[in-house]
Amino acid sequence: MNITITFSGPAWSWVNTSWLLLWELLAHKWYNVIGDKEYASIIKWNNNIFILYISKDEHYISSKLDFFFAFDEFGIEKNSKVYELGEIYRVFEQKPKYLNTFSYAAACKLLWISKEEWLALLKEKIHKADAMEQNEIDFNAGYNYINESRFDFSKNIWTLKKFLFGNEIIAKWASVSELEFYAAYPMTPASSIIEAVLEEPKVTFFQWEDEIAVAMAMLGAKFNGKRSMCGTSWWGFALMTESLSFSYIAELGWVYILSQRAGPSTGTPTFTEQADILFCMNCVFGDVKPIVILGDDFEWTYNLIGKALNWSDMYQYPVIFVVDKRFSESYVAVSESDLKWEPVNRWALETNPKEDFVRFAYTENGISKYTIPGTKNGEFITTSYEHDEYWVSTEDVQTKIKMTEKRAKKLETFIKTEFNKDFYWYDIINPEAKKFFVTFGFNKYVLKDWVKKNPEYGLIVIKVIQPLDFRLKEFLDKNENKIEKLIFVEMNYSGQLEEVIVKNFALNNNSRKSKIKNIRKYWLYPIFEEDVTEKLKEFRA
Repeated sequence: MNITITFSGPAWSWVNTSWLLLWELLAHKWYNVIGDKEYASIIKWNNNIFILYISKDEHYISSKLDFFFAFDEFGIEKNSKVYELGEIYRVFEQKPKYLNTFSYAAACKLLWISKEEWLALLKEKIHKADAMEQNEIDFNAGYNYINESRFDFSKNIWTLKKFLFGNEIIAKWASVSELEFYAAYPMTPASSIIEAVLEEPKVTFFQWEDEIAVAMAMLGAKFNGKRSMCGTSWWGFALMTESLSFSYIAELGWVYILSQRAGPSTGTPTFTEQADILFCMNCVFGDVKPIVILGDDFEWTYNLIGKALNWSDMYQYPVIFVVDKRFSESYVAVSESDLKWEPVNRWALETNPKEDFVRFAYTENGISKYTIPGTKNGEFITTSYEHDEYWVSTEDVQTKIKMTEKRAKKLETFIKTEFNKDFYWYDIINPEAKKFFVTFGFNKYVLKDWVKKNPEYGLIVIKVIQPLDFRLKEFLDKNENKIEKLIFVEMNYSGQLEEVIVKNFALNNNSRKSKIKNIRKYWLYPIFEEDVTEKLKEFRA
């Protein structure tokens, strides 16, 4: 059973309170819930919309909004151009003092959630007696506004869940993985990582005047042995790319969180897109390439943030963790039992170096021992110049060759070490299918539910796009004759994921080219299951 409840209104009406209270109640009752929010970049007198996709089964995302609680007429007009609105409740016509409380109560009545449960939750949030008195008045009015309950959500199901938003997941799980330093200059949609980091007492947060400054501050923290990370979006990341190149030659690995939004330039900064993949893969000058991770579901991100921090330490190599606005600002009900912690691994950290310690020693695998400044016998220098093993700046030809090869060997070692039976850099759901969707990011929530309803289709989710896991190519080659279609699903115009996979896996020959299709959306909003259904009809036609 899937139900969608929506609250819509201007920002000043506190429309988000209705949504936040209801999702917390449903998460406590153990349901699967995705909370999606859309808010205008042009704020004054505009519309915010908060959607709860509620299910007893898989998470899902649909353009059909079953119950729409409108705080004004404009919200109905605007959102009907994007969504299929079901039953519309013009709660503003009832003129309660607190539209949010009134609407929340009406939703509780629809779902047959008792007044007692609602009041207990509300009293946790409201501490002033006079405010609570008026809220109870508006709640009773909202509860009576709905004639009868339409569903039975009175019972709890499955296991207790937590309702978390994507940027909160990133911050919390990085902290669990011993993150010590986070630097950022606020930029939507990555800004709320800062809020979540500030709740973590073990993490030092630093903000300076721009993204160049915070990236270099992160580099300084990493030099001093701190597990470090920074987050941004768009041109903020573009400003950070010089620090990426510096990190290669200084052999200081760190983690960048890039949350994509719709553009180019300022674009529409509070809406979503997935158009920075190629840029991330090629954002560094100097014949080096970063590790690029694609975050998708919340459970996977929990594990992979830990891996990203480990990889930055182990290989002394920069890691870019790519999400999008949809991931960063959506909420998902998560069971703690599904979260797998990644043990901390600093690998080449030398805590007791000998007097002849050589920080940048040439090694077979490209990985040199490193120390934390202040360690006896472990002193070393870093600059942006080419250098020898002892970090003496040089223009010697043979040294240049050796150091170039040393930097390249790191990624080769990464591939040899991390390509193992315990970790695949992609997921395949329903591998016996003859037609496959290929996607990344938050799209997984849409397509996983769709595939479950349509078992003739399978789903391939790319999790690390640089370097690619060529075991996926082996799977595609082995099943070349059986696979009838590969449908790339992504939120950009040019098909960036498709370009990378087709080129690297040699899928553009005559026999395979005709099997490749795509579903691309670049319209600010997510891909819905209805988009998939309609596009497949076109393919069949």
